[in-house]
Amino acid sequence: MTDTSDELARLIFAVVDCIPYGKVATYGEVARLAGLPRHARLVGRVLSQLDDESDLPWHRVINAQGQISLK
Repeated sequence: MTDTSDELARLIFAVVDCIPYGKVATYGEVARLAGLPRHARLVGRVLSQLDDESDLPWHRVINAQGQISLK
């Protein structure tokens, strides 16, 4: 990743990490809260590249239909 994409990923990870237990957020909501409105697909792309051992609660991020989008 480049410096810019690393920074964008950090912004997205920070938002996802703040989603409380028992709550969910859409890709669009995560993008907006990260200061990246209209970049929901970027959120999905960044989360899809997480390592399997990641502690980030990616499963709390859902699509606009209310479902988890798997790879």
